[in-house]
Amino acid sequence: MIQKLIVNADDFGMTQANTIGILVAHNQGIVTSTTCMMNMPYASFALEQAKNFPNLGVGIHLVLTVGRPLIDGAKSYTTATGDFIRPKDYPDGQPHANPDELYKEWKAQIEKFIEIAHCKPTHIDSHHHVHLLPWHMDITKKLAKEYNLPIRQREQIIEDYPYVPVYDQMYNEDVNYEFFTQVLTSKEGALEFMCHPAYLDQRLYDMTSYSIPRMKELELLTSDKVKQFIHDHHIQLINYSDLHQS
Repeated sequence: MIQKLIVNADDFGMTQANTIGILVAHNQGIVTSTTCMMNMPYASFALEQAKNFPNLGVGIHLVLTVGRPLIDGAKSYTTATGDFIRPKDYPDGQPHANPDELYKEWKAQIEKFIEIAHCKPTHIDSHHHVHLLPWHMDITKKLAKEYNLPIRQREQIIEDYPYVPVYDQMYNEDVNYEFFTQVLTSKEGALEFMCHPAYLDQRLYDMTSYSIPRMKELELLTSDKVKQFIHDHHIQLINYSDLHQS
């Protein structure tokens, strides 16, 4: 049985409705953490609203595959119009960024977070898990060290903070109470449970095929049944700011 649980809602700031949904999932449910996409038009709205919820950990959701970069001129991951190349448009379905260009862009995203939030993010993760691609890992670790931040990990790749593996397989038909509780009872120690709770607006519907299930996630993560399960099994809800360096 899991003893400590981070429930992280990805895509903070992607749209207005999904941002509000994440805040509701925290305020009325078990979401403890979220990560903000700093190239999205609602990033500032998201970070400003988060200031009203001091127990919500807010990290950064580094972006490389949707929208536009913050820094112009990169050639390794942008289209002719200056947008990020979508994964499906790469030959192997994965971005391959030039390390120098990637470092500058991701550092700019972190700096924009700090400028708006007036604090560092609680941790680093990324849209489509691009920070964990082997050829991007050195940049991820460099930024984690530079800003003294933990990162989302599938397997342990840094040792500065306690290892908290991520469970990132909650999609579509899996959005139900039985699936969620089975995950928690089948693992030990600490776990990050990645999720995408949201209300639905037109922008979100247009941006992603994974839209309607987000409302199901929101209903699940705010349900009395799930909250009672957490209470009955003495699971400690934490966020990445509760992790301490070794």
